[in-house]
Amino acid sequence: MAGGHHRSVKIDPAIERWQAMHNSMYQRFRWTPKNTPSLLFFGLAVPAATLYLFSQTNSVWDWSGKTKDESLLAQPPKPAAEQ
Repeated sequence: MAGGHHRSVKIDPAIERWQAMHNSMYQRFRWTPKNTPSLLFFGLAVPAATLYLFSQTNSVWDWSGKTKDESLLAQPPKPAAEQ
């Protein structure tokens, strides 16, 4: 019924060349003055900033077993009457 349509899509040689070039892009990579700053930013600065932000909020929130009126903070501040 639905068989017999082998190669029903026309292959475009330009798209095939682009795909082959794109798939092997890492093999032709070179450190140049143009791409070095962006690589350092996205390869070092962004992960370092993410690590810093995550380390600052580590163990601050406690999501397990909280009800509607309870604070999500792991150590909620004490009410003014208890201080």
